[in-house]
Amino acid sequence: MVQAQARLEAGAGDLWIPAALTVALITGLVVSALSKLRNLESGADLAAYTQASWLIGQGIEPKASLLGDDVHMLELGWSFVLYPLALIGRFLPPAEVLVVAQAVALGVAVIPLWLLARNVNKLRIGAASALIVAYALHPATHRLGTDDFHPESLAVPALIAMAYFGATKRWTAYWLCIAMALATRADLGLAIALWGFVVLGTRARATGLWTLGVGVSWSLGLLLVVQPLMGDGTGANAASINTVGFGRVVFSALRGPTELFAQSNMTLIVSLLAPVIFLPLLSLRHLAPALPLASLYLIAGGGAAFAERAAMLLAFVVIAATFALNRLGNMGVDRVFIDVRVLSTLVAAAVLVYVSASPISPYEKPWETAGLDRTDVAVIKAAEMLPESVTVRATSSALTHLAERPWLFAIDSRRETSAAQVSFPQSVWAVLVAERDIPERGELEREEFERGMERQGFEIVMKDNEAGVTLYSRADLAQAEQVERG
Repeated sequence: MVQAQARLEAGAGDLWIPAALTVALITGLVVSALSKLRNLESGADLAAYTQASWLIGQGIEPKASLLGDDVHMLELGWSFVLYPLALIGRFLPPAEVLVVAQAVALGVAVIPLWLLARNVNKLRIGAASALIVAYALHPATHRLGTDDFHPESLAVPALIAMAYFGATKRWTAYWLCIAMALATRADLGLAIALWGFVVLGTRARATGLWTLGVGVSWSLGLLLVVQPLMGDGTGANAASINTVGFGRVVFSALRGPTELFAQSNMTLIVSLLAPVIFLPLLSLRHLAPALPLASLYLIAGGGAAFAERAAMLLAFVVIAATFALNRLGNMGVDRVFIDVRVLSTLVAAAVLVYVSASPISPYEKPWETAGLDRTDVAVIKAAEMLPESVTVRATSSALTHLAERPWLFAIDSRRETSAAQVSFPQSVWAVLVAERDIPERGELEREEFERGMERQGFEIVMKDNEAGVTLYSRADLAQAEQVERG
């Protein structure tokens, strides 16, 4: 045992342990994310970003109709990282490109986390392995990697790598990581700016000041100067994607700071800290840069997306946990020795939280890839009948499958599926309704809705009563395509 441990410490473990866990995590996240996508279980966020990505690939301004009325994709957070992903999406299905890129980014984060643990904090193989196991089993990692698409999730490996390269004073790589993080979401610059104070503590005065200046200038310049000139996202579809502007976030913080302690916010914080047995609280210096921006997110409203609030926090939580393990141990000749009971507790907590709360826990049976049910097949069949140029309105489960078109709108299931409120603009040629997306609607309401559609000039093109899928059209779809192209 001693001989095997010595071989691992000598370098073998640094090669295959992080590599094996990275491959396993990426595989699990990619398989789960693609399974949800193919089974039409993805949400409106992925559909909106897929449409924006497809528009970029077609050389069209990314004002995706799913984002809202005349809303440019960049107005939602200045996520420049979507442009290179859109270029890949010209040759591959854009929805698959987005979910795979997100899963790969979260899996690759294992590598800089391992390097931070081993090369900076001098943890032994056991402690470093326990730490990356806790990250790989963290329910937030799984939810970020499998639930829709969120650009800020791509910042997780960049933020962890920023901490590693900053600690080792490899400044070129450090700035590249900062650039990557800033390209995923502009307001992350505020957290990066505060990381400048951590760098100042390592006696790298010039780099710390530059980090502070670049982070503040990027965030405030884009969010408070450029964005008001371009648009603040006020026309965005808040039902499908979080669109809280930075100015409104700050105003909400000043108006209602007590929202920070709402039960949902406290639950989120505990869920992020519990899998790492609250170790980050022992290294607040490395967690503190995330706290002001995270507080703004939490205060700004309960409707904020999980990823927006959790992605950045997850990165800083594992960074701080790494430094906390260093503080808990005793320095040997060249490595920090940590009580095996602490590491056992860390792994046990990670496993228990994973089993009980992860979207890909054994209780969810992620190895059983569910096939398409009758509703999925009917939705796909109806979608294939719709020409790309035709303007469509659809319920949520059909949106991502229909997203590769210039004009697509989500049906508000609370309002537009009511017989008294049904009213679609003349520009809408087709409406696709899956009843499973409107669970509160009864048979009488469905009949009244159909009569309302007839009054607006819609005819039933396809109807599968058992699947609960109906496709309406105002005219022959081939004729509608000619009108749209004309």
